[in-house]
Amino acid sequence: MNKKLVNKIKDRMLLGSIYDNIMLKTRYKGEHLNFNYNVMVGQKHRMLYYKRLKRKYLDKVSAKAYWEDKEPVYNNDQIWICWFQGLEKAPDLVKICVDSVKKNLPGKNITIITMDNYADYVKMPDHIIEKFKKGIISYTFFSDLVRLELLTTHGGYWIDSTVFLSGSKLFDYIDKMDFFAYSFYYFGFNPEIMTINNWLMKSGTNNNILSLTKELLYAYWKDYDRALDYFINMLFMTMAVDYYKDEFNKMPIVSQVNAHVLATYMGESYDELKWNLLKEMTDVHKLSNKFTDKETSGEGTFYKALIKGELS
Repeated sequence: MNKKLVNKIKDRMLLGSIYDNIMLKTRYKGEHLNFNYNVMVGQKHRMLYYKRLKRKYLDKVSAKAYWEDKEPVYNNDQIWICWFQGLEKAPDLVKICVDSVKKNLPGKNITIITMDNYADYVKMPDHIIEKFKKGIISYTFFSDLVRLELLTTHGGYWIDSTVFLSGSKLFDYIDKMDFFAYSFYYFGFNPEIMTINNWLMKSGTNNNILSLTKELLYAYWKDYDRALDYFINMLFMTMAVDYYKDEFNKMPIVSQVNAHVLATYMGESYDELKWNLLKEMTDVHKLSNKFTDKETSGEGTFYKALIKGELS
């Protein structure tokens, strides 16, 4: 039987998926309608997963909150960036992003995490290492766990290797916070069950939200051999945020919306007005190493300006 079909049956989502596919092919066929209906389906599935996983894991894991007895240590000068294959083998975009972090945050210590050195900084549970070596836990999900271990063990910043900085103003504020992560926040409300993202975070050691997230994920991966959802890490982070609500509410809301705008410009002709306005709105830009050939092949585009070092 088809593996995807088997998983839908296991997840008790087969009938709902059949209904959604029928709706997509009959009632929501236009490009805009099709896209938005797919977004809604993803949101619905994440809400269902959230409810089930919360029932299964939250009480059990939070009952052993050993981290609450440990004093946090803050390490604002430390930045963790990961490229498992080593920076010398990274794509040009990643190298440019890392260089932008070095340029704009010169007073901070930057450590590049690789497959050769990650164990020098963190100790992972045996079942995590075993499932990672077997390919059950992908590099993406392993990276989710590594960043949580790094921050709860050492503190500091985690910055994804595809984050491009055009300034440092935001970091002057984040340095004064006990905890920071970008919010899933749009137009005064959040349509997602997910609360915060994990591509740029800052915390002290033993942070309550990140420690609970980490232990929830360790418990999950002990039971499961697949990720129920691509955003499984953020679903558990949301549980931790809900559990430590007062602590979370001390953090100012910074929406991730502006940080994703540059990624949408990549294939467009470079426009100085657009770039200057965007820099006024944010100096943090979340990019990707998976842009399409159409976005990366044209001349005179934002992407080419980035690669040539002309965005600053």
